[in-house]
Amino acid sequence: MHPLLHLQTELPPLERPVLLVALEGFIDAGGVAGTAAMFLRHRWKSELVATFDRDDLIDYRARRPTVVVDSGKLRRVEWPDIELMGATVGGPHDALLLLGPEPDMRWAAFCDAVVAVSRQAGVEAAIGLGAYPAAAPHTRPVRIMRATNLVAGDLVPEAGDIVGYTGPVGAGTVLQAALGDAGIPAVGLWAEVPHYISGSPNPGGALALVRCVAAAMHTEVETTELEAAAKLHREQVDEAVAEHPEAGEMVQALERHVDSGGADGELPSGDDLAAEIERFLRTQSD
Repeated sequence: MHPLLHLQTELPPLERPVLLVALEGFIDAGGVAGTAAMFLRHRWKSELVATFDRDDLIDYRARRPTVVVDSGKLRRVEWPDIELMGATVGGPHDALLLLGPEPDMRWAAFCDAVVAVSRQAGVEAAIGLGAYPAAAPHTRPVRIMRATNLVAGDLVPEAGDIVGYTGPVGAGTVLQAALGDAGIPAVGLWAEVPHYISGSPNPGGALALVRCVAAAMHTEVETTELEAAAKLHREQVDEAVAEHPEAGEMVQALERHVDSGGADGELPSGDDLAAEIERFLRTQSD
């Protein structure tokens, strides 16, 4: 076992496991990837298999531990942990879930550790989860985009291909490349979140990611709770937009842009409206 990895229990026998990766710290518009990963973790009743050496990977000044104080007594310190969870899914593929903050350092060593445990567990493919702000209206289905390295056998998520991107990436994308180099097929899935509400939790985006993962793994996931949250969120955004004619015009322009495949010209700018809508959603959440 790799020195960065600390087993909490023996690796469970998993059927043709898929590694799901959701690391906090890089772009995750609307908290979509984190919400989807936590939803699947609990829905699948995942169990802790291993943790990574946080002292070697985490900068505590950037990700400070939290403390629980009660009645004047320090009860416990809670540390930021990168965890590996195992889950029996009930379809042709079980799951390993890699969750927690992305490492602040030693990315190459971290990738080596994940590759090593993936080989030991017999991981057949990996799916990374992410989300980014996009010029998309909330009134249209959430688009899932993908970037792959190797063909993943029967695990081929139905998503659009990211046509072009050059720029910074997170540890999850670096890990995807490392898994590919090791001969483990991997795909990154990215939900497009409307840019004007990308700073607020977006359960609709999380629902779209969960459904895409479930379809790729040829399994079913009960999503009633997430569907209800997505419906309420949509109603709140509709209400916020209805209160501002300028917001309605922006959404209509985005609809025309998306429906025409981008052939209708320039996109509307919605920075000020975005701030207004997000403030409204925060008050609704409070």
